[in-house]
Amino acid sequence: MGANNYSNPYKNLYFAGYGVLVFLNYLLFVFLSNIYIHFLKIWNWLEEILFSFLLISTVIIITFFYTELFINKRTESLSLATFLWWYKSMFLGFGIITSILMLVLRHYYGRKPLVSEKIKTLGGFTTDEVTQEIVIKGALKKDFFTCIPNHILYIKSEDNYVLIYHITPEGIKEKMLRGTLKHIQNQLSNFLKVHRSFIVNPIHIKELKGNAQNGKLYLSEVDTPITVSKTHFESVKATISSQQ
Repeated sequence: MGANNYSNPYKNLYFAGYGVLVFLNYLLFVFLSNIYIHFLKIWNWLEEILFSFLLISTVIIITFFYTELFINKRTESLSLATFLWWYKSMFLGFGIITSILMLVLRHYYGRKPLVSEKIKTLGGFTTDEVTQEIVIKGALKKDFFTCIPNHILYIKSEDNYVLIYHITPEGIKEKMLRGTLKHIQNQLSNFLKVHRSFIVNPIHIKELKGNAQNGKLYLSEVDTPITVSKTHFESVKATISSQQ
């Protein structure tokens, strides 16, 4: 039965159900894919293609039962032959095109890598360590921050607190902990002190400008440069040279 030939006072509501079913299925598969990524730490083209195929297939199966039971109200159509015809028609009709379009859009608008591949060799972190979470402890017992080290850009000291600037899928965010900069640096031995108020993650250093009297350090993902004190200028310069 075509949409134009279907007569029912709740016609538009029934047809809106297709959109709801597709949306809910997509949310479910995104949730499942996030669990997959969390435990296996991998998501390549193979997983993306499988994700699209399973999503489209699930949508086709669910909409088949929705169409026959709620719209057409024909339980006699719930046969394997009818289902296979439905699946073939829907998959060839829009499934392939939708899958390709979804792959392209998800790839184009998908989350960018948080850091480049060079994090695996720079900054003193090994390949395994950069994917492991650590706990940075503040001065208070219940004051801590769980993160992946290479996601931290820099840490700033403000009075009796420190601000940890780190990369998230939503952008750069800050986490405040009570404690001194020295206390935090003792937990991040690979971080580089550039000023009495700043320590930076060396893997994110992009460029050092100026001289010992007016040093400015530029980090990836950060627009505002960080002041480098005269005391630390040469050590910062040497660190950058060793990475090149």
